[in-house]
Amino acid sequence: MSRGPRETERDRAREDLVEATRALAHAVAVTDVPGGELARATETLASVTRALEKLAGTRCVPLPVAETVGVPRVLLDQYNPVHLPLEVSFAADGRSATAATVVNALYEGPTDSVHGGVCARLMDNMLGILVQSTGLLCVTGSLSVRYLARTPLERTLLLRSEIVERSGRKVGVTGRIECEGVRTVEAEAVFIEVPHR
Repeated sequence: MSRGPRETERDRAREDLVEATRALAHAVAVTDVPGGELARATETLASVTRALEKLAGTRCVPLPVAETVGVPRVLLDQYNPVHLPLEVSFAADGRSATAATVVNALYEGPTDSVHGGVCARLMDNMLGILVQSTGLLCVTGSLSVRYLARTPLERTLLLRSEIVERSGRKVGVTGRIECEGVRTVEAEAVFIEVPHR
């Protein structure tokens, strides 16, 4: 699907806004400025929120499925500032995918470590987008996560996923997170194909 110049400009502006919002969330989480400055920042943010809410929908703007299926790379969660964006690369055979990300203090669990729930979400995303890239509409049926070592903050994490089985409506997928050659998380999931609406 090709995009017109106006739509592309708007998409870029939305991506810039999302990145600025992520930076803001991180700054809010770690700041220690005086109370007066916090109050002024709160007023400014409330004003921006009111402006954005004027034409708000009810759901996050998704990346259209037609633009993710069958392409070698996709930027996942690029329009949702709450999620960590992942640029996912797919193998030529369509059975595996990789991505890299750096997680900051906004997603901290134990000291200097990525929260376990964030690791689980990253795995669900990686496994799910791989299944979606095959053209199947699926939902997560089960997800099992094993934590093997601490997953450090502010270091490059490598995420991998691989389709290992397909049986009827079920698709079995495995994944892992690695940091500097150390495997920190392993995951297994079963995705269930659902009817297209």
